[in-house]
Amino acid sequence: MDRICAMFDSFCKTVSRNYYRDLLRAEKCRNDHYKEEPVDYLFELLGHKDAYPSDSFVLDADGHSCVVESETLYEALKSLPEKQRKVLLLDFWRNLTDGEIAERLEVTTRTVYNLRHRAYQAIKKFYER
Repeated sequence: MDRICAMFDSFCKTVSRNYYRDLLRAEKCRNDHYKEEPVDYLFELLGHKDAYPSDSFVLDADGHSCVVESETLYEALKSLPEKQRKVLLLDFWRNLTDGEIAERLEVTTRTVYNLRHRAYQAIKKFYER
């Protein structure tokens, strides 16, 4: 009977030791494969937004395409006179200075400022409608 008790005791200790080793091995594996990453990075890996050409609208500014994603803004820009629209597109999409815009449109920098101001007012009125 003592021998059976000794064998059972040895078996229990072996099972406990192996279970503990399995837990350590699993924790090491988890730490190796799952680093603490920023959540935004993981979302970026897991999914993305589909972009289709039909979802955006394109305006021309001095031979360059300017993509507008909002249909309302696109319509507001289309309602502007040509010079006002060009000033906004060259300013915001091409990042040109007032001096560079004035050179391209062959006007003064004050005229560029006035055209931009009138364009802002027209867009504001468009959005209020």
